[in-house]
Amino acid sequence: MSLKAPAAPVATAGWPEAAATRRSSRRHKLWCSSAAESPDHRQPRRRSANYRPSSWDYDAFLSLKGGGGSRDRVCQFSHDQLKRSVKDMLLGKSEGPSCKRLGISYHFEEDIRSILSSISMETANDRRVDDVASMALKFRLLRENGFSADPGLLLKHEIYAKDCSKATLQRDVNRFLSLYEASYLAFRGEETLDVARKFSTKALRDLMPSMPPHTRKRVAHALDLPLHWRAPRLETRWFIDHCAAGDIGLSLHPLLLQFAKLDFDNVQRVHQQELARLTGWWRDIGLCDRLTFSRDRLMECFHFANGIVWEPKHGACRDILARVANLIIHLDDVYDVYGTLDELILFTDAIGRWDENPYERLPEYMKALYSVIYNTSNEVADSILKWHDISVSFLVEAKWHHGSYMPTLREYLDNGRVSCSAPLLLLHAFPTLNSEVNAKTFSLIQSYPALVQSVSLVLRLCNDSATHRAELQRGDAPSSIAIHMSESGAGEQDSRKAMADLIVEAWKAINQEAFGSSCKFARPFAKACVNLARISQCVYHEGDGFEPSDVKRKQINDLFLESAYG
Repeated sequence: MSLKAPAAPVATAGWPEAAATRRSSRRHKLWCSSAAESPDHRQPRRRSANYRPSSWDYDAFLSLKGGGGSRDRVCQFSHDQLKRSVKDMLLGKSEGPSCKRLGISYHFEEDIRSILSSISMETANDRRVDDVASMALKFRLLRENGFSADPGLLLKHEIYAKDCSKATLQRDVNRFLSLYEASYLAFRGEETLDVARKFSTKALRDLMPSMPPHTRKRVAHALDLPLHWRAPRLETRWFIDHCAAGDIGLSLHPLLLQFAKLDFDNVQRVHQQELARLTGWWRDIGLCDRLTFSRDRLMECFHFANGIVWEPKHGACRDILARVANLIIHLDDVYDVYGTLDELILFTDAIGRWDENPYERLPEYMKALYSVIYNTSNEVADSILKWHDISVSFLVEAKWHHGSYMPTLREYLDNGRVSCSAPLLLLHAFPTLNSEVNAKTFSLIQSYPALVQSVSLVLRLCNDSATHRAELQRGDAPSSIAIHMSESGAGEQDSRKAMADLIVEAWKAINQEAFGSSCKFARPFAKACVNLARISQCVYHEGDGFEPSDVKRKQINDLFLESAYG
């Protein structure tokens, strides 16, 4: 079923509670009968998903040295000189939003927080009604950086509904667009922002035929996927390219754009070096030669890991995430496609014991996968717990498939919260993103906290939206869309809309847990959780993010292989 994603609370029973405790008698019968079956020594029937081979040239990746000629093209300023110039512009408080969208804000985090702190104080001490676009922008920047921001003060419906109708078209568009982007930072229960989202979305769509081409392109990009849901690195490349081409009606100071291009290429060189090392590891272990039925998606996994943490200083985290994501895909294909039920039961038990050399009568392909998982994950403390959790959840889905059992949506999402892979990925990221890792903090991340649950739901449902039809054709276990259709009697489009509504609600929970005063995690880890939801939205937005496509190939080329200077 491609890379799995867990689901957060449709109804939140305690996540750690095993899905088996809520199993119907029919499902219980399935478990008992399958576990009692004796091995069949005849050649087992194997499924095939007919996955396409990798479309990437690994020899070319191995030769990447992280070099490039863009630095030589910058004739007036070195990187450090440009950085100082940009900092001076930033302190003038005019370029903050652009700095983030251009991917250079990580150089100025302390300066930006200082500026936002002063804005927060100004907001608290000044109750005058500012123009709607500026108020919405302030709200968005404050909230996404963890500062207190009151939507009731900033986004009163009667203010923008009355005000915008009197303004010029261009000013209307800016106001509606600012409201639209701010509305996606909503917490649960903030109905004002629900009104703002629906109101501004309709207004922008109604105004699009009257917009000049460059404005229409910018608005279409926003309506396709809001800024808050976009993977930062992908948005940076899009913004740089379109600002440089002058086709979205936004003008930036030439030094700002020059520094953004240079910095993008500098970071790209770091990523190229990492990709070369990752490719060497993948070639050395030779797993694809032994699991020929499975997907070879190393580049797509690196892209996904980069979406979670892209900053140069997080290379160790990116490396382990790319490796783990790659292994999850192979584990998924073993459970979804190739393994017999008897083999899968033995394999799940072996992972649960976590012995260096499991003694079970595992077939050779399973021994090979187990060995790589064991050696890779022993670098991260207690990762065994989640590898066993995900293998158990994969086994549940395999038994649903073999038993032709249709779970309830509640059952599916409870199990999907683990089979999704998000908890396992975040557990591996946790030690590299937290300065304080101890028994207490590790216990917190192992308890499936609300932030992880909500991120998991976004990944699960984005995956289902992209892969639903392909999985039906393959005869895989049903997705959330198929289950909702079965339970409600709705058509596919209505069921897709219902799952999209769940994604919106999950994002409200993510916002509250990551940006609210009750956040339990250090900022780098909370940011990685948010980014995991963002990259999930992006890679599954126009098809399966782990299957070859022109869209995904362009994303990967733009991020890792093509200079921002063109």
